[in-house]
Amino acid sequence: MPLSERDWHILVDRAGDNEGRASGFAIGRTGVYALVFTDVVPSRGYLARVRKHAEEAFAGLLFGREQFVPHMLDIMLLMSSAVRAQAHDQFLAVDESTIRETLITGETKLSKRRARDIALSVADRLTWYQHISTESAPAGDAVAADGLFGESTLAEEARANGLARPFRDWMTFLDPEQLALVHANFNGPARFSGPAGTGKSVVALHRMAHFAKHHPGRLLFTSFVKTLPAYHEQSFAHLAPHARGRAKFIGLHAWTIDFLKRREVPYYLDSTIREDAFARAWSRARDVLGRIEGTDYQYWQDELDRTIKGRGLETRDAYKAIKRTGRDGIQLHGSRRDYVWEHLYRPYQARMANRGADDFNDIIRKAIDELRARPLDSTEDYAMVVVDEVQDFTLMQLRLVHQIAGGGPDANLLMVGDGQQQVYAGGWRISDAGIPLLGRGRILRRNYRNREAILRYTQQIEAGNSVDDLDGGRGFVLRDSDSVLPGGEASERLVSRAEIDTLLVRAIKDSGLPATDIAVIVSTRKDAAHFQAVLEQANFPVLSLEEYDGTQLDCIKVGTVYRAKGMDFAAVFHIADKPIDTTHLTGGARDRAELLARQRLVAVSRPRDYLWVAYLTD
Repeated sequence: MPLSERDWHILVDRAGDNEGRASGFAIGRTGVYALVFTDVVPSRGYLARVRKHAEEAFAGLLFGREQFVPHMLDIMLLMSSAVRAQAHDQFLAVDESTIRETLITGETKLSKRRARDIALSVADRLTWYQHISTESAPAGDAVAADGLFGESTLAEEARANGLARPFRDWMTFLDPEQLALVHANFNGPARFSGPAGTGKSVVALHRMAHFAKHHPGRLLFTSFVKTLPAYHEQSFAHLAPHARGRAKFIGLHAWTIDFLKRREVPYYLDSTIREDAFARAWSRARDVLGRIEGTDYQYWQDELDRTIKGRGLETRDAYKAIKRTGRDGIQLHGSRRDYVWEHLYRPYQARMANRGADDFNDIIRKAIDELRARPLDSTEDYAMVVVDEVQDFTLMQLRLVHQIAGGGPDANLLMVGDGQQQVYAGGWRISDAGIPLLGRGRILRRNYRNREAILRYTQQIEAGNSVDDLDGGRGFVLRDSDSVLPGGEASERLVSRAEIDTLLVRAIKDSGLPATDIAVIVSTRKDAAHFQAVLEQANFPVLSLEEYDGTQLDCIKVGTVYRAKGMDFAAVFHIADKPIDTTHLTGGARDRAELLARQRLVAVSRPRDYLWVAYLTD
């Protein structure tokens, strides 16, 4: 035990008969450990009882307004000769030669004061445990100073203290009001919805960590945004470092391709063939479809990609029968849909078949068909599946993740999203995918990400202030959300394209903010490449959001709103075209303007402390 190290506290069971509970607890800077003295690895059931007792002992610990999250404690087996813990094991195993390194040299998670407060509070509860403090012990080796803010949850007083911490400490922030969602028992698919900044993804990560510490099996975290899983993997590693080996964080397209390769299902993806096939189909349909006001080339590409194929429609009658959710600004009545089917969809499909090529919708369908024919076996399956930014999935992608989770009414599938942050065309209800949700939907309402000035700015954006909860029920929008963080700075200006490069460099320098806290978010890849070059020429260290995985590096992140989705930053510099007044817009023009407004809302809701917005003029 670390009795020669300062600021550690040991609770030892004096009763001796500790069947089903820990022999002791070690509480210090690297966390809380429930200690089990044993020469063999106990049964899973025994360890579950130990964890249950330990979490009950540490539940509801309030210090002022701060609350400890009990599932963050670890079970530690103290053995004469430690076994090698596997990825699926829900314990640490140490012996005399490894205990000090495990306890002392890990990442710091609790302050000296908080460790002491926790130890004293639990000692008062567990009167049959003897409290041994090492506060008067000789000073030991120094440990890293990085604190993990997510190890305890913050209420009003604690939030104020937290604002002074490095921004990385907020990436796994959890509030006491959300703790019930971490522990809620859903016997089937569940959904967390709510506006930007309400902590949906953080609660989902805590649910994963809580599940991993109580249950065996692999876990999957996936998203339409390919860079987002790697970003959240870093946060999960803080919450459940010993479960990292059995948690897979991967974009859905990458998972699908890996799966088809493993199952030896043939496919052929070729973007050049796909683009040529659509261009040829469009050349035949353009004379008619191009006359429909408010549409353009991209509109009809989205109609094919996200409405027809994204929904898995196989017949013209099925296409004519659906409600085109999110696309109803353009009314496509029966004869128009007939034309789309016969002169756009079918020629496209014929060309793709002739070239033997698949698009991404085709590989999603192939994966669904394969899973229905041969579900994941015990070497492939997942005990829990989490989907982030689910609102950007197509309906077929939603069906796929349900199949990955088992496909049944009891599938352990958690879907996280916000219709107001949808940045791709189209829409659906979760029930359209055959996923039952009755009684398992939750809406998060309070904003924990943005300081007040930034939240007030984002609430002015008309980005569809009437949304559902992703399943047809009434939703909750950012405009109605309350901030719990005071202060902040948000500013906006109109800038000519000729001046923006110089002004951006000057604004970043004048802000005095460290590069590690800053993200520059733009609308297109072309703009991202341009401003990355501008900043590099000004001698700023720069990293593309395409490569950002959440690791806090001393550089400015630059990328599109599509890559910034789901991420948090301390400061954001957002550059975009001047918004269009949607008041008098109708039809497709209004659909397009609302989509751009949602993209803008996503960008400006990323920062916690500082927001600088430049709208471009000619």
